[in-house]
Amino acid sequence: MKNIRWGILGTGKIAHHFARDFSFTKSGVLRAVASRNKDTADAFATEFDIELALQDYYSLINSDQVDAIYIAVPHVHHYELSKACILAGKAVLCEKPFAMNEYQAQELFSLAKKHKVFVMEAMWTRFNPVIEQVIDWVADEEIGQLTSIQASLSFVAPTNPEHRVNNLKLGGGALLDVGIYPVFLAQLFWGKPDFIQNQAVLSETDVDVLNQLLLGWEHGGLASLESSIISHGPNRAILSGNKGYIEIDTDWHKAKSCRLISKDNNERAVAFDFPGMGYQFEIDEVNRCLEEELIQSPNFTWQHSLELVQTMDEIRQDMGVVYEQDPEIHDEDIEEHHHEHHHHKH
Repeated sequence: MKNIRWGILGTGKIAHHFARDFSFTKSGVLRAVASRNKDTADAFATEFDIELALQDYYSLINSDQVDAIYIAVPHVHHYELSKACILAGKAVLCEKPFAMNEYQAQELFSLAKKHKVFVMEAMWTRFNPVIEQVIDWVADEEIGQLTSIQASLSFVAPTNPEHRVNNLKLGGGALLDVGIYPVFLAQLFWGKPDFIQNQAVLSETDVDVLNQLLLGWEHGGLASLESSIISHGPNRAILSGNKGYIEIDTDWHKAKSCRLISKDNNERAVAFDFPGMGYQFEIDEVNRCLEEELIQSPNFTWQHSLELVQTMDEIRQDMGVVYEQDPEIHDEDIEEHHHEHHHHKH
């Protein structure tokens, strides 16, 4: 078993969480970090005892000192950096959203397949022990037939229009930043929805700041989902069935506890005492896949990522949130949607 050498692109908040949790992984070594700013790279390397601090993303991508690369830069740069990693033969763990739209994601997965390079969207929630527990409970029909999913994820973001969450040019908006998690949870159990309804509030900078989604499936399942960058919410998730329900505690996408409540209100609580925030589990998964010479994780496949971005593309088209990375085909549709939504301005 070789000790997989990792590099990190980006030194923001999420890169810090990842580097901190790296010490809890079963294997692997954190070898390099790159930032566009030399001081930032040096400080990050010092803080986490990383051997190589580089001032340029591409020098890390092309370095023979790393086997796998974690991409933690703003959304809009995921595509070009993932592409460069694949072409350099480096395994990729790219922060969510994996790409800005389905078109970009399809191209990256085709390229990865052609070059036989491992690629995974960093949907770390999938590997959280709480989520694994919920998957088991649902599979074992502990709540009977799963009928409805309610999940929200919201926080109060900085209001500075230049901040990445408010900036259209940086792929801003609530859906891609936090809404992706509730959509992931619903699709984890039911796959792509057959019906999508959405209401959104757009900001002055043309990104969605609050949205509520109602997703429906032919088999009768419904998911009611909310995401917001302008409100502080409970951030819980509830999965209901005909024999009981499961509640995942706050913040459900990185929870350490969950509960199963039966029809007669008997409660079974489960808590996990893992260290850190839980980024170690997705790293363990990548290391395991690389040891087994897989190019995608069977637990979070390319198909899962594609279905996630397809749903988000559809929702965005309806909301009238358009990024410059989007293909131009829907120009007229987008114009109409824009006019429709002007009264929603926040």
